[in-house]
Amino acid sequence: MAKMTVTFSLDTERDKRLYRWLEGLGRGEKSRAIRETLAAHLGQNGITLTDIYEAIQDLKRCGVAVASQDAGRQDDDPALAEALGNLSKLGL
Repeated sequence: MAKMTVTFSLDTERDKRLYRWLEGLGRGEKSRAIRETLAAHLGQNGITLTDIYEAIQDLKRCGVAVASQDAGRQDDDPALAEALGNLSKLGL
């Protein structure tokens, strides 16, 4: 595994909150914090089926019963119907 250094710039006035946050981190914590923040930002584009699948698997490991469909919903919501259809294809 090769390490790579990436640099970026901050304006200490315009980016004051970021600058203070980074300066407040302990020795060796900046890289970890930046990686975690960037990874979290990548997930903001929406929840994927993989995210849903992993969450369901986590629930199952905790002993939570997971229903395969939402029988109580009477909505004609196409987004809900699509989501339920995609979930059913996962074979959970």
